[in-house]
Amino acid sequence: MSGKLVHIGVRASNLEKSIVFWRDALGLEVANQTDSCCDLTDGYHNFRVFQHNGDSRPSHVGGMLDYLHIGVRVPNLKTAAERCQELGFQIFSDGLGGKQVLNPDNLQEEAFKVEDPDGITVDITGTKTQWPGVEL
Repeated sequence: MSGKLVHIGVRASNLEKSIVFWRDALGLEVANQTDSCCDLTDGYHNFRVFQHNGDSRPSHVGGMLDYLHIGVRVPNLKTAAERCQELGFQIFSDGLGGKQVLNPDNLQEEAFKVEDPDGITVDITGTKTQWPGVEL
């Protein structure tokens, strides 16, 4: 038996800001939206963002040793970096020297990182070799 990863879900403190990030900055398509959640997709995976309606949403544990981070491949790394910056999302690298802000006009690497509105780190790459086992 071979399982297939088809769905990831996160709870957002502000659903609309999260939709702007995932749809407008990173280019995922909206497949369905209600007042309390939004289903986004790359055509292969469902990424559901829920509005958190409970008590205060705990802060995401961030930094170089993230509990959780998500990877997204984009067709053009520079364009994605510019779009993130235009929408107010800071792009960075977080190697052993700590978090370093990057300039979209001077990307030296094949990837960058950006945080969603709740602080979840998202690795952005333009290469097909960033994550082993991914063939799409």
